[in-house]
Amino acid sequence: MIEERVSVCTVCLEGPQASEVIWRKASTAWLMMLCLCAVLAGCASPKSVQFADPTKASSATLAAIETETILVATSRKPSGKGDFSAERSDKLEFSKYSVSIPPNHKVGQIEWPKGAPDLARNFAVVSDQSIDGLKGLKRQVNEKFKNPSVRSIDGKKEAMLFVHGYNTSFSAALYRTAQMKHDFEIKAPMTLFSWPSAGIPELYMYDRDSIKSSRDQLEAVVTALAQSDAQEVTLVAHSLGTELLMETLRQMARSNHGHLPKKLRTVILISPDLDIDVFNSQLAAIKTLPPAFAIFVSKKDQALRISSFLAGDKERVGNNIDETRIKRKGIVVVDVTEATGGDGLKHMTVITSPRLVAVLKGVARSGQRGLITRSGEQSSLSDQLVDVATLPFTFVIKTTEAIINH
Repeated sequence: MIEERVSVCTVCLEGPQASEVIWRKASTAWLMMLCLCAVLAGCASPKSVQFADPTKASSATLAAIETETILVATSRKPSGKGDFSAERSDKLEFSKYSVSIPPNHKVGQIEWPKGAPDLARNFAVVSDQSIDGLKGLKRQVNEKFKNPSVRSIDGKKEAMLFVHGYNTSFSAALYRTAQMKHDFEIKAPMTLFSWPSAGIPELYMYDRDSIKSSRDQLEAVVTALAQSDAQEVTLVAHSLGTELLMETLRQMARSNHGHLPKKLRTVILISPDLDIDVFNSQLAAIKTLPPAFAIFVSKKDQALRISSFLAGDKERVGNNIDETRIKRKGIVVVDVTEATGGDGLKHMTVITSPRLVAVLKGVARSGQRGLITRSGEQSSLSDQLVDVATLPFTFVIKTTEAIINH
């Protein structure tokens, strides 16, 4: 109905009246974007990676902190020791970081330093090491598997990859990955793919162009993980990073007769800033989806509400709770609209809400992978309402039933 109304107005209105309508819509769009920029700027984080010297910390602090190892593949240009800029690079850079988590850490948060990082109070990098290309990345992943404790609940070797979203500096992406690994107690080797986001709210279009230039690099990283000793590869993406991931999977499928590497077993899209029609076309290129494919959505996602408005009132996948609009059977849609806590924009609820983190971590611990397994393998999942008695909210899990003919 919205599309029809807009098209009629475009035909009927001419001259000053048409200009006034167009100006009003454009002004509203810019006002909404400025409001988003103001909110994001208010919670801006430092733009550079900050190192802390463990030798200068007390023995009590060293005993209390925890560290997370994060492998990094990035299509950003280097900018100083252990850091990367928003500039695009035509080659991949690889590193390994040890990120310290302070003893006062609160689930879902990143304790940013206001000056020099204090290991007792802030996230900080305590060591970094360059990795020799894709082969080096595979060696690092394989080395992790020598420790039986890094295996999944069912004893399998699992490798994980995280693709961050819009308005994310390299340091923010690195610390967010470490926060997720720590809070969700992920034992699997975790790789961050960091694409050249400007890390500035008003440069949304720069970020959209950056994901287009990073598809080949992401494909190379996904392929390398699939060629490692991992038995399963899990891909997680947030916000605009979901479009990069889906475009990459579409590209991989089209170059392999519609098929993806068999080791790709799980895809998780968090708050996807992705047009629904585009998403359906991407899915159509993939003959067989990974067995577990989940989307986390919220009607209260303010960032996606603005993105939708800027796209001509086209709803994004991440704020669509109607699973029938996704034209592919077996995709699990998890509606977390009523989840409490987390970021104010409700754009990172899955990652930042302590209550929701506790739920999802509990699911992972118990091995209930059926929560994100397609209905063809878990038919009881369809229209299942999950009521968590210990929490003051519910979330709904539904499974898509529509089928696309290939």
